[in-house]
Amino acid sequence: MTRRVILILMLLVINMASAIAVVQSKQHTRELFHELQAERLTHDRLNTEWAQIQLEDSAWASPDRVAQLARAKLDMVQPESYVVLGVRR
Repeated sequence: MTRRVILILMLLVINMASAIAVVQSKQHTRELFHELQAERLTHDRLNTEWAQIQLEDSAWASPDRVAQLARAKLDMVQPESYVVLGVRR
């Protein structure tokens, strides 16, 4: 009879340990999911910021804008006539 009681107690302890492990695993999974959601939000925010930077960069580097600034700030003008020289090898 004592053997049976010991076996039942051992099974009870193993069952409790297993239940605790399941709870800890579930909690860890929830924490990781929360971190994943936070990282996805950061990813979306950074993607939006990157798109805005690319748009701004294309606006600043526009050939019309560069030509306008060259005329206004550097007093540059386009030559009326010019000859393109090529180099032969």
